[in-house]
Amino acid sequence: MWAGAPTVVKGGHLEIPGSGHDDHWQVFANFVNETSGGRLKVEVHPGGQLGGDSRQLFESVKLGVNPIGQGDEGAMASFYPPLMILAIPYLIPNEDVGFHFYQSPFFTKLNEGLIKQQGVRMLSAASFGFRCFTNNKKPIKTVEDLKGIKMRVQQNPLYMTMVRSMGGSPTPISWGELYSALQQGVVDGQENPLGVIYDTKFYEVQKYATVDNHVLGTNMILANEKWFQGLPADLRQILLTGAKMGAVAENGKRMFESRVTMVDALRKKGMDVYVPTPAEVATFRKASQGPVMEWLAKQPGVGKDLIDAAVKAVKDAEAAIAREANPVK
Repeated sequence: MWAGAPTVVKGGHLEIPGSGHDDHWQVFANFVNETSGGRLKVEVHPGGQLGGDSRQLFESVKLGVNPIGQGDEGAMASFYPPLMILAIPYLIPNEDVGFHFYQSPFFTKLNEGLIKQQGVRMLSAASFGFRCFTNNKKPIKTVEDLKGIKMRVQQNPLYMTMVRSMGGSPTPISWGELYSALQQGVVDGQENPLGVIYDTKFYEVQKYATVDNHVLGTNMILANEKWFQGLPADLRQILLTGAKMGAVAENGKRMFESRVTMVDALRKKGMDVYVPTPAEVATFRKASQGPVMEWLAKQPGVGKDLIDAAVKAVKDAEAAIAREANPVK
């Protein structure tokens, strides 16, 4: 029986208490705290308490200021360029394919590269929903409607390339400044999953939403690798298990929102929510996917081989899902 005081492990994320990502963290923390036999006590600090944006949280974990913290596919790409692969527009067609993709050997290799290059590992990865465009100018039904729209993006050159290829004007703004930037008209719009748009009350400062589902957003629980490897093997496994359990919670909550509740919830808040037809979505894909892949292929640390491997991983996930429908022999 463990008789010593628990080691306090502080971890921070950006979302509000009760959000899908906070659920990810709460499941993780409760599992670790209950299963570690009193040796670890994870303290969750939501709402940007330990860092105002994802870049700050990543740097905090990398430097060991806090051993764990939130990561996402957008902000982390500047530290580890291969993660830009996750933001190729319209690469992943639905959440089930995304769930398989996160379990793939390709994704494992991405994580191994992050560990080797940055000394940071992903304990877990979860979809926080498909990113969708909002704006205050007009309904966006096809890619033509994006022309001239000043769209906030993360500080990630891939997102800038994507929006520019669609005819919009990409403008990097930090997460903590985004609501006021929309309120003051610094930018016309932004792009985030419907659940995040609701949680952050962007409906108060945005009129139009387009459910085009261009990128499957990825939230992660990160850990400083040196700290992680300094723990006993059983505690390392407890952390990994708890984080993966939390990822299932976030993935499920955000998927339920995006597929069932959020369109009506945002409409009730006064937003004009448009769901494009497959043909209309194809105009966005045609305009953006090729130029983004071409740009990515030229980036150090990425290249065409990695893009091809990502595309193959998605196709393998789709094939695995399709086999589930085959007749039993």
